Amino acid sequence: MSKRQKLTLAILAGFIGIGGGVYLTAKILIPTAYIPPIFSEARINGAGFAKNIVSLLEESVRHLQEIATLDKQGNAPEALTLISQEVIKNRDIQQEAIKLSSELEKMARVIPEIQPDKARFAATEALSSEIALVSHLLNYTTALRELFDVLRSKLTRTTATEEQVRSLIAGINREAEAINELNQKFNNALQELDSAVLK
Repeated sequence: MSKRQKLTLAILAGFIGIGGGVYLTAKILIPTAYIPPIFSEARINGAGFAKNIVSLLEESVRHLQEIATLDKQGNAPEALTLISQEVIKNRDIQQEAIKLSSELEKMARVIPEIQPDKARFAATEALSSEIALVSHLLNYTTALRELFDVLRSKLTRTTATEEQVRSLIAGINREAEAINELNQKFNNALQELDSAVLK
């Protein structure tokens, strides 16, 4: 697996982190620092959805490599079976991304309650990056689905071309780069948030 693929598959691995207990402690010890429980709960729930997304994407990339191998071996029936499974799994990834978006929305609604100002600003920056990340993630899954469709056409000797495959892979890589960059911004902002609350 390439370095880029490994980075892509780590898009959300450390994505939201665990912090509910830390925030509760901070609220008790430092009255001026406050993270709403809804924010902490949504952050933890989002981590669960993120973990599911990472797992599904890892399996999709692994199957994509298997499909390429089967294609080279001339085993079109088995490759087509894997592609059909991946089209279904792709929908599962999109559903998990929608659930993740719902948790981000909950976090966004209570941002005005976060104290101090520095923590609230960091939370805003984090949410902005992650909302954009989810958008790119949906683009990524759409491109991946299209790639599987093109590979199916190629295997059944219909209209797909190598150029179509290369173009889709290039688009997937662009989305992966954007996802990785936004995820780094998100994690940096959350670190600032935690530091501001614990000071």
